[in-house]
Amino acid sequence: MRRLQALQLACRNLLSRSAAFVARPGIVARLIVAFLAVGVLVFAANFLVVQAVLIERSTTVYQTIAPGEGKSRTSSHPAVPVLPVQRVDTAILRAALIRYRAAVRGRIESNTDRAEGEQLAAAQELQHALSILSPAAAEIGRAADVERIRSLLSGYEADAAAAITAADERRADIRRYDSLADELYALTKQSVDRSWKVFGLVIARHSLLDYSAALDDLRRIATPEDLRGVEEPESRAQHLLIANESAFRRSLGAAWYTTQRKQLDQLVSLREKSASLTSELAGLNEHNLELGENLASSVPDVLRGSLPRAAVAVAAAPAQDPPPTIAPVVPAVSAPVTTQSVTYEDDHDRQRLIALISGGVLLLLIIIGVGTVLSIERPVRRLLAATARIARGETAVRVERGGIRELDTLAVAFNQMADELQQARSVALEYQQSLELKVAERTSELKNFAENDYLTALPNRRRFFAMLNDALLKAGHARRLLGVLFLDVDNFKYINDSLGHAFGDRVLLSLANRLQHTVQPVGIAARFGGDEFTVLVDGVHSVDEIRAVGEQIVKAFQAPLSIDGRDLIVGVSVGASIYPEHEREAETLLRAADAALFRAKKLGRSQLAVFTSDLLETAASNFTTEQGLRRAIERGEFELVFQPEVDSSSFETIVVEALIRWRTHDGRLMSPADFLSVAEEAGLIVEISDWVLGRAVQTAARWYHGSWPEVRVAVNISPRQLLDRGFASRLQRLLQEAQLPARCIEIELTESVLQTGPTTLDALRQLQAQGISIALDDFGTGYSSLSSLQQLPLSRVKLDRSLIADMDANARSRSMVRAIIGMCRQLGLEITAEGVERFEQFALLAGQKIYVQGFLLSPPVAEEELAGARERIASRAEEFLITSRTGTHPVVHELSASRRTRVLNDR
Repeated sequence: MRRLQALQLACRNLLSRSAAFVARPGIVARLIVAFLAVGVLVFAANFLVVQAVLIERSTTVYQTIAPGEGKSRTSSHPAVPVLPVQRVDTAILRAALIRYRAAVRGRIESNTDRAEGEQLAAAQELQHALSILSPAAAEIGRAADVERIRSLLSGYEADAAAAITAADERRADIRRYDSLADELYALTKQSVDRSWKVFGLVIARHSLLDYSAALDDLRRIATPEDLRGVEEPESRAQHLLIANESAFRRSLGAAWYTTQRKQLDQLVSLREKSASLTSELAGLNEHNLELGENLASSVPDVLRGSLPRAAVAVAAAPAQDPPPTIAPVVPAVSAPVTTQSVTYEDDHDRQRLIALISGGVLLLLIIIGVGTVLSIERPVRRLLAATARIARGETAVRVERGGIRELDTLAVAFNQMADELQQARSVALEYQQSLELKVAERTSELKNFAENDYLTALPNRRRFFAMLNDALLKAGHARRLLGVLFLDVDNFKYINDSLGHAFGDRVLLSLANRLQHTVQPVGIAARFGGDEFTVLVDGVHSVDEIRAVGEQIVKAFQAPLSIDGRDLIVGVSVGASIYPEHEREAETLLRAADAALFRAKKLGRSQLAVFTSDLLETAASNFTTEQGLRRAIERGEFELVFQPEVDSSSFETIVVEALIRWRTHDGRLMSPADFLSVAEEAGLIVEISDWVLGRAVQTAARWYHGSWPEVRVAVNISPRQLLDRGFASRLQRLLQEAQLPARCIEIELTESVLQTGPTTLDALRQLQAQGISIALDDFGTGYSSLSSLQQLPLSRVKLDRSLIADMDANARSRSMVRAIIGMCRQLGLEITAEGVERFEQFALLAGQKIYVQGFLLSPPVAEEELAGARERIASRAEEFLITSRTGTHPVVHELSASRRTRVLNDR
């Protein structure tokens, strides 16, 4: 009791100190006090239990009472109680049987020394267990059961031996199958390896490769343990061998086929035998399992039997008693007697003390809980109310302090936050007002940018379309004319490239100001993009007025623009379309004006062109041609034809010009004049020219390695190809791949190549250094032909057909041709006259020792027709000269008499 009173006093001191230490405890302090109170309660309860433990001890006393107590322990009659039943334990036999069954299963699955040793050891253990069981069973009269078990075990061992034999035989067949499959595949692989090999690839009969693949699948599927899945590749191999018997016998020999057929039949036989053994083994396993289960069920847990004359002592006397010297003792009967002693202490005071402590702790917990709830709930309500007021927009909100320490601190922080939020709201209001002003300003600027050009301040493309649609709507109601002008600055790229983009922007600004001033009375100018401008002409009454506005614009820009103290003349080209004469919608009117602008540029720039219906047809045709060219490149629809260049002295053909033709999908054959200009504008000319060059090299290689080793093929090259620095090396690679000498290829180009700069000249010099001939085509049509002869590394000059056209009827033309021929001879250049279409032209050129090309001697022909055309050309040239009207041409006298006679006889 004193200890309990001391404990209560310690608890009261602890509570008083806690109250003095924490004037206004927080959540953590309150919870600590509550947990301490619960801990004190637990400690007190344990203390009471330890001090007042209840000791209970039970003792069991066994009293031995012998039957026939008071009688003599010896008797002359051997009447002793007998044990009615004795048991023989069969657990050893059952355990040995289980191990034997496991060893047999292991031996069936694996033919190893270890598995065989385990099976033999299990069999010996089973026999040993049976030998131990036999005497005991015989002693209780159950020898017949043991014999029956022995008979069942003999049958079980025989079945197990049969299953083991079948499993071993099946494994041997499977291994033989696997070995034979490998051997068969190896023989086939040798036959495949003896086939031709080109670049590391084996070339053999497809049937042999399929047969080898089937054997490979068979070999990979077959394993030394299992043949599942081999039927399909085995059947496929057998089918391939039988189906291709004649081919195999012819190519690989009858012995090879006989060996393959024999070994494949062995495989089939082994697989069928293995399948049969598998089924047999499954039956044996099932029978073995059933027999093992029957055997296990036939061996009971124990064997029971009566021993009428056996005396068994089941209870022994105490150790201190001497051993009995009389007949066997009868077991004593023992009766248990239980006694219990219980010791109690006085529980009344202890129960009252426990109740007092528990009630005090419970009351303390209630007080702490209620106080904690109240000190949390009230401040939280105040915080929630203040938060709701702030959410409604009130700024002068304060929270009353109070409650637990944490919430009081939170109230102080909340009041500080409310002050800062009030300040932030006032600052945000100022920012919002400033932002709204900026947004309005930016919106106005964005609207201006969206509708007007940033550089010239003219209406942009979007606003122009809006104005044009409104004007079209009004013009449709009023039934008046409307004009759309499309302007483009001529060669504006040169201004940007030479003077810079900043100066170009100032040029555009000055140009926009002049354009706006020029059209202001009757039209609205807009910048469409880049150096393109549009003008909407409204308020006119005739087409002539619209045309006059366009001509006025062209004339206005013939006067120089003054930019940064520099006078600059910038011309413009103008295309015009008229509503409703040409189109009725904004998009189509602009497209028509754009087509007219393209016509103005082609006519020489700095002029006006009015739309006509054929312009859109031409544009549509060009678009269709461009799309067709792109598909033709993918489909390979191009062809090459060859036109001979005939030596006017010997009438032999050594040089042929390769010309491209386009065989469209509908069978039409288009000449280069119909699509090359479109290909040039669409950027497809390089790809087409590369194809022509590659095909010409291949054709020249066939002729060179065939019956025409002296051939030379002339190929037209685009200046854009020469701008590629890798062109010369690419051509050299083509010649090397075709094993063609460089002299067999001649490059033809026009004098426009001089406009591409020094890069082109370097490429031509590289080609000349490689031994490739270079010809100047269409000589005599440009403004710089003589300078071309001086600058370009040429080996041939081809006179344009315009010089040859009227030389037979115009003495000045004949003199000019002869002068050019003489000049080229002095320069060491070969000469070809193009466009020889009449006999008189040929007669005048025949004595000049030049090459002649034209339809008079031969039109362009396909590759396979060129050999016959060469023979016809020589005969036709001789016939033309012999049958000339004068008959006294110097070339005629140079011909042999036999050739003249043959030609006359042929006629």
